[in-house]
Amino acid sequence: MIDLQNIRSALQSADEEIRRSALHSLRDIPCPDAQAMFFTAMGDESWRVRKEAVECYVHSKPDLDSVKQLLDFLRNEDNAGLRNSAAEAVIRLGSASASSLMKMVQDQDADVRKFVIDVMGAIGDPLFVPPLLHALNDTEANVASAAAEQLGALGDAEAAEYLMQAILARGEVLFRFSALRALGALAKPLPVPEALIRLADQDILRKAVFECLGTISDESSCKLLLNGFSCRQKNSRAAAVKALYKIYGRSSPISQERISEELKLLKETDVITGLLEPFDNRDRVLTDALIWTSVVTKDARFIPLLIEAYADERTAYAALSALKSFGREALHEIFSRYSSLDERGRSGLFILIAECGYSGFNDVIQEALRDPSAQVRKSAAIAVGRLGLISLIPDLIKLIDDSEAYVYAAAVASLQLLVADSRSAILTEVSHFYSSKESHHRKAAAMLLASLGEQDRLLLLIKDEDPQVRKAAVSAIGTSRVETAGSMLALALVDEDSDVRIAVADALGNMHDTSTLDALEDALDDQDVWVQSAVLKAIARIEPTRALSIIKNIHSRAEGLLMITSLTILEEIGGAEAEEIIRSVLRSSDPDIVRQADKSLERVIVTHSK
Repeated sequence: MIDLQNIRSALQSADEEIRRSALHSLRDIPCPDAQAMFFTAMGDESWRVRKEAVECYVHSKPDLDSVKQLLDFLRNEDNAGLRNSAAEAVIRLGSASASSLMKMVQDQDADVRKFVIDVMGAIGDPLFVPPLLHALNDTEANVASAAAEQLGALGDAEAAEYLMQAILARGEVLFRFSALRALGALAKPLPVPEALIRLADQDILRKAVFECLGTISDESSCKLLLNGFSCRQKNSRAAAVKALYKIYGRSSPISQERISEELKLLKETDVITGLLEPFDNRDRVLTDALIWTSVVTKDARFIPLLIEAYADERTAYAALSALKSFGREALHEIFSRYSSLDERGRSGLFILIAECGYSGFNDVIQEALRDPSAQVRKSAAIAVGRLGLISLIPDLIKLIDDSEAYVYAAAVASLQLLVADSRSAILTEVSHFYSSKESHHRKAAAMLLASLGEQDRLLLLIKDEDPQVRKAAVSAIGTSRVETAGSMLALALVDEDSDVRIAVADALGNMHDTSTLDALEDALDDQDVWVQSAVLKAIARIEPTRALSIIKNIHSRAEGLLMITSLTILEEIGGAEAEEIIRSVLRSSDPDIVRQADKSLERVIVTHSK
């Protein structure tokens, strides 16, 4: 039995850990017996003790009378720790404190009313919407502002009309600023009164008005926002372009065309210069808005911004698309800044040239193939293949020895693209690679021989001494689907390297050669579970009914990855038999298998219902 008197004494200790531990021992004591101690500890000088007091009080599930007493501490001006602890406890109690809390919105003390409103917002219960709406008319501007802010946080769209009326009815700047932000947060399109639009004439409210219009307005605000592009304040210009971008995104095609026509009139004006100033790629919406503006206006002054946006993977695709829309004009601008570009910018240049199919840049691309940056070398190599620059084949060949694997891969891929245009030159180089002592040369030869259709030499490479070469040869055969290779590949199912065996299974599955099914089924006895899984997938691709039969025989003893693979295959096959097997697996002791069985069963049932 807990001695409450000893706990009261412990709460007077100078050691905060003793006080905290004493509170902890009260966790299972009914609230009426411990309430006084909880309340005392909420005002303790130690935040650790106060936090423990809040935890214990909430855990004790206090009744309504206790909550009313707790709320009285929100009036305490002498002990901020007590007041904040009381607020935290009320928030933790949530809706259980709602009825008492709502009555305090009428408190005579404005500070208490504001504190209560902030607590309501932290709880976030829709029950608080009516008292918060009423508080929009509070005599104190800071209380009404807090109510507007919390209505925006609660997200009840029905509050939008009331906020609009309150904005027009109250003249305090603080209130209007808070209410405009709340109105914008509700994201409900509304008719915009002229009186609200005129608020943009005030410097201090302009940004908030623009942000609000971006959420609630339609194209009728277009001219106002376009005028906002010329605002003296940088943040207002940013808000205007973001707002117009949002309006454009939800407008009809006809409205979008009208907005675009208005925007095009800004090309080559001083407005664009001012619009570029607030650019900050950390603001994703602003970046997207400026990229959109660049595409519509086709003003070349946006190109440096687009290059910078391309350097960020979040906006790289949109920036590249915008650069492409500028055509060669973008290239001239980029080349004029080439020496100052970082590796991402230089890389983007060659991707742009390749994507657009621009000719006449052979010398620059050739130089880039020797760039210190591997990323730039890779992009230049890709451009050679895309543009069909057969004169640069010797330069691509040199990249086969590049220290970076992805540069090597890009060079090989481009050589494959150039086979149709320069078969003899590439075949000569491949012959050198084929007999090279360097394994990465023979690996490249395997991939290129497939593109060249040199099947006999390609098949010989599946017996190469290096497993990476054998794997490359097997994959190349599978990709090119060499019709006569099935039997030879099947022999490689016993290769000493498990990665090669996996590649063989995958290649056979791609070839759909039914004559290899027996060899594949024998390979299910492989000691490597990854090989077993690859083999089972290959059989399923060639002949699903045979895979179903195999799974029926092995599912009672299959484990781990092989069982999970079986389930995904059954999911694809579908039907009553597959469903029956999946259901039986639900009794497995392996939680990963059970989770996959649940997913597979759900998908089989959904597919069957269709």
